[in-house]
Amino acid sequence: MAIVEITPDFSSLTTTDRLLESIRDRPDGITIKELADNLNRPISMLQICLKILIASRKVAVRRHHHGQHPVTVYISKPDLTHSPQQFYRSTHRDENRVTPLHLREVAGLTKLQLAIELGMSVRTIDSWEQKRSQPKLVPSQLKQMMSVYQCTIDELIAAFEQ
Repeated sequence: MAIVEITPDFSSLTTTDRLLESIRDRPDGITIKELADNLNRPISMLQICLKILIASRKVAVRRHHHGQHPVTVYISKPDLTHSPQQFYRSTHRDENRVTPLHLREVAGLTKLQLAIELGMSVRTIDSWEQKRSQPKLVPSQLKQMMSVYQCTIDELIAAFEQ
Protein backbone atom coordinates (compact mmCIF):
# COMPACT_ATOMS: atom_id res chain seq x y z
CA MET A 1 0.00 0.00 0.00
CA ALA A 2 1.43 3.36 -1.01
CA ILE A 3 1.25 6.28 1.39
CA VAL A 4 0.43 9.63 -0.13
CA GLU A 5 1.39 12.73 1.79
CA ILE A 6 -0.55 15.87 1.02
CA THR A 7 1.21 19.09 1.88
CA PRO A 8 -0.51 22.44 1.72
CA ASP A 9 0.67 24.96 -0.82
CA PHE A 10 1.41 28.01 1.34
CA SER A 11 2.42 30.11 -1.64
CA SER A 12 -1.11 30.21 -3.03
CA LEU A 13 -3.72 32.76 -2.08
CA THR A 14 -6.41 32.04 0.49
CA THR A 15 -10.03 31.83 -0.60
CA THR A 16 -10.63 35.26 0.94
CA ASP A 17 -7.71 36.74 -1.02
CA ARG A 18 -8.89 35.13 -4.26
CA LEU A 19 -12.41 36.37 -3.55
CA LEU A 20 -11.19 39.93 -3.03
CA GLU A 21 -9.12 39.71 -6.23
CA SER A 22 -12.16 38.54 -8.22
CA ILE A 23 -14.28 41.36 -6.82
CA ARG A 24 -11.60 43.95 -7.66
CA ASP A 25 -11.43 42.61 -11.22
CA ARG A 26 -15.12 43.43 -11.69
CA PRO A 27 -15.60 47.16 -10.91
CA ASP A 28 -19.32 46.99 -11.79
CA GLY A 29 -19.83 44.23 -9.24
CA ILE A 30 -20.12 40.47 -9.23
CA THR A 31 -22.81 38.15 -7.87
CA ILE A 32 -22.10 35.39 -5.39
CA LYS A 33 -23.09 32.81 -8.03
CA GLU A 34 -20.46 34.18 -10.43
CA LEU A 35 -17.90 34.15 -7.63
CA ALA A 36 -18.72 30.53 -6.79
CA ASP A 37 -18.37 29.54 -10.44
CA ASN A 38 -15.09 31.47 -10.93
CA LEU A 39 -13.45 30.27 -7.73
CA ASN A 40 -14.92 26.75 -7.71
CA ARG A 41 -15.98 27.15 -4.10
CA PRO A 42 -19.35 26.52 -2.43
CA ILE A 43 -21.56 29.55 -1.90
CA SER A 44 -21.73 28.85 1.85
CA MET A 45 -17.93 29.20 2.10
CA LEU A 46 -17.97 32.40 0.09
CA GLN A 47 -20.73 33.87 2.27
CA ILE A 48 -18.50 33.47 5.33
CA CYS A 49 -15.55 35.08 3.52
CA LEU A 50 -17.75 37.90 2.26
CA LYS A 51 -19.01 38.64 5.78
CA ILE A 52 -15.39 39.02 6.88
CA LEU A 53 -14.56 41.30 3.93
CA ILE A 54 -17.67 43.43 4.50
CA ALA A 55 -16.95 43.73 8.23
CA SER A 56 -13.37 44.79 7.46
CA ARG A 57 -14.80 47.35 4.99
CA LYS A 58 -12.89 45.92 2.02
CA VAL A 59 -16.06 44.95 0.17
CA ALA A 60 -19.46 46.59 -0.11
CA VAL A 61 -22.86 45.34 -1.19
CA ARG A 62 -24.92 46.98 -3.91
CA ARG A 63 -28.37 46.12 -5.17
CA HIS A 64 -29.04 46.12 -8.90
CA HIS A 65 -32.10 45.13 -10.88
CA HIS A 66 -31.76 42.37 -13.44
CA GLY A 67 -35.04 42.66 -15.29
CA GLN A 68 -37.72 42.59 -12.61
CA HIS A 69 -35.53 40.89 -10.00
CA PRO A 70 -33.19 42.66 -7.56
CA VAL A 71 -29.69 41.20 -7.63
CA THR A 72 -27.04 41.57 -4.92
CA VAL A 73 -23.56 42.30 -6.22
CA TYR A 74 -20.31 42.73 -4.34
CA ILE A 75 -17.87 45.50 -5.18
CA SER A 76 -14.50 46.59 -3.91
CA LYS A 77 -14.90 49.10 -1.07
CA PRO A 78 -12.17 51.54 -2.20
CA ASP A 79 -14.41 52.33 -5.18
CA LEU A 80 -17.07 53.51 -2.72
CA THR A 81 -14.87 55.34 -0.26
CA HIS A 82 -15.70 59.03 -0.13
CA SER A 83 -14.02 61.74 1.82
CA PRO A 84 -16.55 63.47 4.08
CA GLN A 85 -16.67 66.40 1.64
CA GLN A 86 -17.32 64.10 -1.33
CA PHE A 87 -19.99 62.28 0.64
CA TYR A 88 -21.78 65.48 1.59
CA ARG A 89 -21.53 66.81 -1.97
CA SER A 90 -22.92 63.58 -3.41
CA THR A 91 -25.84 63.53 -1.00
CA HIS A 92 -26.77 67.19 -0.86
CA ARG A 93 -29.80 68.51 -2.53
CA ASP A 94 -31.03 71.84 -1.34
CA GLU A 95 -30.04 71.26 2.29
CA ASN A 96 -26.75 71.74 4.08
CA ARG A 97 -26.77 68.36 5.77
CA VAL A 98 -27.09 64.64 5.15
CA THR A 99 -30.43 63.00 5.92
CA PRO A 100 -31.53 59.37 6.32
CA LEU A 101 -33.19 59.63 2.91
CA HIS A 102 -29.90 60.72 1.32
CA LEU A 103 -28.05 57.83 2.98
CA ARG A 104 -30.57 55.38 1.55
CA GLU A 105 -30.39 56.92 -1.92
CA VAL A 106 -26.58 56.88 -1.95
CA ALA A 107 -26.70 53.20 -0.95
CA GLY A 108 -29.05 52.63 -3.91
CA LEU A 109 -31.81 51.02 -1.84
CA THR A 110 -35.58 51.29 -1.82
CA LYS A 111 -37.39 51.62 1.50
CA LEU A 112 -38.45 47.99 1.23
CA GLN A 113 -34.91 46.77 0.53
CA LEU A 114 -33.56 48.78 3.47
CA ALA A 115 -36.31 47.49 5.76
CA ILE A 116 -35.49 43.90 4.80
CA GLU A 117 -31.74 44.44 5.29
CA LEU A 118 -32.24 45.97 8.74
CA GLY A 119 -35.08 43.69 9.82
CA MET A 120 -37.38 46.68 10.30
CA SER A 121 -40.73 47.69 8.86
CA VAL A 122 -41.10 50.07 5.93
CA ARG A 123 -43.15 52.25 8.27
CA THR A 124 -40.14 52.55 10.63
CA ILE A 125 -37.84 53.53 7.74
CA ASP A 126 -40.42 56.09 6.62
CA SER A 127 -40.63 57.53 10.16
CA TRP A 128 -36.84 57.96 10.22
CA GLU A 129 -36.81 59.68 6.84
CA GLN A 130 -39.71 61.97 7.78
CA LYS A 131 -37.90 62.82 11.08
CA ARG A 132 -40.88 61.56 13.11
CA SER A 133 -38.63 59.17 15.06
CA GLN A 134 -35.00 58.22 15.51
CA PRO A 135 -33.47 54.74 15.51
CA LYS A 136 -33.17 53.01 18.86
CA LEU A 137 -30.58 50.34 18.15
CA VAL A 138 -28.31 47.89 19.91
CA PRO A 139 -24.62 47.99 18.84
CA SER A 140 -24.93 45.07 16.42
CA GLN A 141 -27.83 46.83 14.65
CA LEU A 142 -25.79 50.03 14.48
CA LYS A 143 -22.92 48.13 12.87
CA GLN A 144 -25.32 46.53 10.38
CA MET A 145 -26.84 49.94 9.61
CA MET A 146 -23.38 51.37 8.83
CA SER A 147 -22.68 48.41 6.56
CA VAL A 148 -26.00 48.70 4.71
CA TYR A 149 -25.77 52.47 4.31
CA GLN A 150 -22.02 52.11 3.55
CA CYS A 151 -21.14 55.05 5.74
CA THR A 152 -19.09 55.90 8.81
CA ILE A 153 -20.49 56.32 12.30
CA ASP A 154 -20.00 60.10 12.00
CA GLU A 155 -22.05 60.22 8.78
CA LEU A 156 -24.77 58.10 10.37
CA ILE A 157 -24.96 60.33 13.46
CA ALA A 158 -25.03 63.48 11.31
CA ALA A 159 -27.90 62.10 9.24
CA PHE A 160 -30.07 61.27 12.23
CA GLU A 161 -29.38 64.31 14.38
CA GLN A 162 -32.34 66.65 14.46
